[in-house]
Amino acid sequence: MNPPLCKKCLMEKLDPHGIYETVRERVKLIPDDERCPDDEYYRRLGICTECARHNSGTCALCGCFVEYRAAFSERHCPDNKW
Repeated sequence: MNPPLCKKCLMEKLDPHGIYETVRERVKLIPDDERCPDDEYYRRLGICTECARHNSGTCALCGCFVEYRAAFSERHCPDNKW
């Protein structure tokens, strides 16, 4: 039996169908000059987990995987929260 999905959890915690591993691998492929520093990345994820539009690792506003979008230094929250 699968545990119920937590809408406020990041994909790292949920890992539905192994999608988090794919997202994590994609983050690793981001060139260093395009990737935001780790402290900023985790700050952004903290904001996302508190957002009403965060839904099981995705943004209900734009549909992105928040753990991927947050990793890019030049990308921003579609709701202007970071």
